[in-house]
Amino acid sequence: MKRKIVLSMSLIVFLNTSALAKDELISIDKVSIDSQVQKDESGIGSTKRVSAKEIKIFSSAELLNPYKAVSLEPGVDIRTNDPFGMDVTHKIRGKSDRNIGETLEGLPLKGIGPGGGLATLMDIENISSVSVEKGAIKADSGFGYGSDNGMVDMKIKKPSKDLAVELKQSLGSYNFSKTYMRVDSGEMADIAKVFVSASLTEADKFKGSGKSPKRKNFAIGVASTSDQLIEWEVYGIYNDEQKHNYRGLTYAQSKDLSKYKNLDYNKVKNGTNDDGNYYDNNKQDFQTYTILAKLKAPLSSDSSLSFRPYFLNDKGYSYTGNGSNGTVIDWLVDHNTFGGVLEYEKNLDSSKIKLGYWYQEDEPPGPPTSRKIRDANLDFKKWERVVKVKKNHTFSAPFLTYEHIFDKTIVEAGLKYLWLSSPNLVSYNTTGITDGSYDSALSQASAVDFTLPSNTYEVFLPNIGLTHYLNDDSYIKVSYGRNYNTPAYSFGGSMINIFHTKIAKNEAKLQEMWADLKPEESDNFDIGYSFSGEKSAFETTLFYSKVKNVGGNFYDPVYNLEIFQNSAEAESYGLEVAGEYKILHNLLLKASATYNKYAFTTDIQSASNSYIATKGNQLPDVPLFYGNISAEYNINGYKIAPIVRYLGKRYVDVTHNYNIDANYLVDLSISKDFTIDKHKLEFSLSCTNLLDEEYISTINASDININPNTTYIVGAPRTFFASLGYKY
Repeated sequence: MKRKIVLSMSLIVFLNTSALAKDELISIDKVSIDSQVQKDESGIGSTKRVSAKEIKIFSSAELLNPYKAVSLEPGVDIRTNDPFGMDVTHKIRGKSDRNIGETLEGLPLKGIGPGGGLATLMDIENISSVSVEKGAIKADSGFGYGSDNGMVDMKIKKPSKDLAVELKQSLGSYNFSKTYMRVDSGEMADIAKVFVSASLTEADKFKGSGKSPKRKNFAIGVASTSDQLIEWEVYGIYNDEQKHNYRGLTYAQSKDLSKYKNLDYNKVKNGTNDDGNYYDNNKQDFQTYTILAKLKAPLSSDSSLSFRPYFLNDKGYSYTGNGSNGTVIDWLVDHNTFGGVLEYEKNLDSSKIKLGYWYQEDEPPGPPTSRKIRDANLDFKKWERVVKVKKNHTFSAPFLTYEHIFDKTIVEAGLKYLWLSSPNLVSYNTTGITDGSYDSALSQASAVDFTLPSNTYEVFLPNIGLTHYLNDDSYIKVSYGRNYNTPAYSFGGSMINIFHTKIAKNEAKLQEMWADLKPEESDNFDIGYSFSGEKSAFETTLFYSKVKNVGGNFYDPVYNLEIFQNSAEAESYGLEVAGEYKILHNLLLKASATYNKYAFTTDIQSASNSYIATKGNQLPDVPLFYGNISAEYNINGYKIAPIVRYLGKRYVDVTHNYNIDANYLVDLSISKDFTIDKHKLEFSLSCTNLLDEEYISTINASDININPNTTYIVGAPRTFFASLGYKY
């Protein structure tokens, strides 16, 4: 039986070991390569994969951020706060990322807090595909600080088996320039194959003074050859990323963008407290070193054992100026993350089983441990906090997955049991501690203000999914799974203020508040239908998510205080629709739309005798409707790809008294390849926000915000890019 539905690579491998006829396997493999649309791939959740080919079509010239690759998927809300994709906001089904839900080769290299993000850790030219998981997350995925907001995973472009050279130069508006190079050695005897890549990216901010980004990147990959029995890969990445921040607007300013859209941090100092808003007092500078590896050894003809270790060091600082008192917070970061995933796989007659274990340990931030206060000239004033980490965050999770094929039905189930521990922290009185490094500050610290012990939480994460093929062209899919997020460590950011000003230095009370934090958990249900024909494809998914232990700044009657805690409940439900139609042999039209209702299920207590009417109200900065229409038109070898994006009205406050209007954005890319023998030239032009729409990209509002007094980030203006690449 020939099936047109695209199956996941893991399932294809599984099918190759089953008793299906050889011509069936060839049919499935061919469809997985040639299909225009990447379909849902397994019985768990909703997984979409975008290949490097499609990434190139829709963002051919300005390739910087993998999120643009999945931005056309229903349920995925991507906003660019700068023209170059170095600062994005992403929500999946209304839930924001908090710098989590991102993996590289399935590994959670980056946690919460400031620092170079995982999304820009590796050049997108070195990425072979980007996938997004929504709803239930599989047990052998979703590692890291949380999976409740979905998962985005990037796969590295492996070292080539043949000698290859790639050079690329991109230029654009605002003095944008990116120079990229990659060389693949090909297979060297039966020893290894290697690639080395490097890039230099630089641009001015689109408004105000400063650079964003200014980035250097170097990567190396070494892998086994095709003749070696044991598969192994090792990758090393260095990323040096600097950027000046963009200044947000007030609500009144956001309503008059023709006047205020270019308002930014001050270009010069004026000798007043407003110098906290000087542009060079609001910036970030981080260096990231990463190494990750994979070793896979066959134990028999139908079983294997694999191990994927990883390590990351993030080092640098983040400056945030205060325009009311002329000071600057200098947040120091120097932390390590390390861990590994061990997996045993076995193929049976019609089944596949995987047994694994994930462990990770990392140093804070989450919460911050060392921050200085500087004046507007960046001279040291005092330490804002010096916190010693006696025990790191730890994650420990055995997991099990099982897949089975019953004729036309695929059943997949999984279970992960997670133990996660918060850090053990000692906060010191900073009086008299002089300027210097974090280690020197610790050596001077003696008087302990308070200690927060490590708390260990247990989270049970089951999932199950079923995919039933109705015929060669269509299937239905249902799934359930529980996801999680780490406790609301935002409490840790305010713990010092709470201790000194709100609870009269009562250490026991502070420890009780710390112990009250809990992981957020959600139960997620999906039911979907998918059809794929010769000229058209269609899919739709109904989803529902029940969320408990939602983090926020809520009133606690026990302490008679408004503090950050995990105590609210919410639900998200909606409908995703996506489709495509081949109008002509060279013209493909695509579209996707999402309806997403995301709201608290109760009113929130704001004081001892008052409540905020939050029940049933859409959360701030979460549109009820969003979608896009795109096309791929190939004429005489020119690939023309326009995109129209729609973002619905968003509320500023949870009581719906203030809002930001809906907006449309138009992007356009044009590319052409010229090939002579083994030499290929790739030329690309693109324009983002073609109509130069004035709009607010992101509202920096909490989920229980009740007034317009927050910041509003202006969306990127019209920006042009051009690139010329050479491949051998």
